[in-house]
Amino acid sequence: EICRGDRPLEIDLGCGDGRLTIEAAGWARRVYAIDRSAAVLQRARALATKHGARNIVWKRGEIERVPLPAASVDVALLSQALHHAADPGVALAEAVRVLRPGGRALLLDLRPHDQAWVKERLGDHWLGFSDDALASLMRRAGLRDIRLTLGARKAGGPFTVTIASGVKGRARAGA
Repeated sequence: EICRGDRPLEIDLGCGDGRLTIEAAGWARRVYAIDRSAAVLQRARALATKHGARNIVWKRGEIERVPLPAASVDVALLSQALHHAADPGVALAEAVRVLRPGGRALLLDLRPHDQAWVKERLGDHWLGFSDDALASLMRRAGLRDIRLTLGARKAGGPFTVTIASGVKGRARAGA
């Protein structure tokens, strides 16, 4: 069980153009969409309006300093966001901080690649993550039941995606 009630509260960290946010809004009670760029959030908000998604709360912020209180969401989504974080460990710890006990973090991110041009042109800090490195980051952030799966790859393209998930442990009695 990942939510209280029939539909979860979700946060989309590094929401970008909002396409995945809008999809999540179709099944979530509410989605908090966080991105550092005011211009990107404005475009995402316009797209959400066009699609009739009204249960999205747009917030400007960094994924390393999430503008929500602790234990406030059931699902934390980081799709193609972690490789943009200056410190991926801090970003994951923040995602776990805002998760309720028993909540789930879902990550889609790049596997290691050699396309250094993305650092200058797209602002990437990292050239992907190996399964071991990603699992280690997730464990250190406080996730358990970690699962990693090979995701999509465009035929002939240099990028492959890992799909990962983990669960925030429940608070201990008396803690």
